[in-house]
Amino acid sequence: MAFRLATRTLKPLLPARTMSTTTRIPVALEVTSDSICPFCYVGYKRITKAIQMAKDADLPLDFSISFAPFLLDPTLPNSPGETKRDRYIRKFGGAEKVAAMEQAMIERGKAEGINFSYGGVVSQTTDSHRMISKARELKGEEGQLRFVERTFKTYFEEEGDPGSHNLLARDAETAGIMSKDDALAFLKTDELKSEVEAGIRKAQLRGISGVPFTILNGKLGISGAQETETFYEVFEKIAKGELEA
Repeated sequence: MAFRLATRTLKPLLPARTMSTTTRIPVALEVTSDSICPFCYVGYKRITKAIQMAKDADLPLDFSISFAPFLLDPTLPNSPGETKRDRYIRKFGGAEKVAAMEQAMIERGKAEGINFSYGGVVSQTTDSHRMISKARELKGEEGQLRFVERTFKTYFEEEGDPGSHNLLARDAETAGIMSKDDALAFLKTDELKSEVEAGIRKAQLRGISGVPFTILNGKLGISGAQETETFYEVFEKIAKGELEA
């Protein structure tokens, strides 16, 4: 399924209209991401800032946001996984190259209030995606947002194992999703696993090969962790009727 890329075509598609508080436009954002993708964390920070900017500017847009699963590296072992450094060196080639990549990401993160740390381990994220889906089921959009941000912080800033049931359950409790004991009980089952796997296949069928990938109203695509201002520009053009979504 092909999507028009909003960041490639920002020319007027419809006659511009005057912004009105009486005619509001729904903007449903579906963000395909993975819990171990650093650009997904950066993109999350940027898109949520852009949404707040749109609200502060009184753009006549009604936002909703949801998260869809993606496996950045399906070959990763289950928790306890392996060290990030060993995995990155093997995947990207050489300690010097990896160190330069890490430093570039650290600097990029600082601008978004993220303190990237590259110690710790990396592991398979299916259970993280299951818990993200469970957060949505139990606590809706706000609960899912809280849990997604918490898991990003655990992995990227606190060097936590992204597949650890203990940490996922702790984060579920911290985010107000469910008690740690209830979360551990959920994680021991296969509940929502088939739904997560179906979501991953759906991303593949859509031709999504990298994340984050944001789909607006099911038809307009934004690839990558675009700058906050780029997201806001898209929202503003939708509000003005210069971009159809």
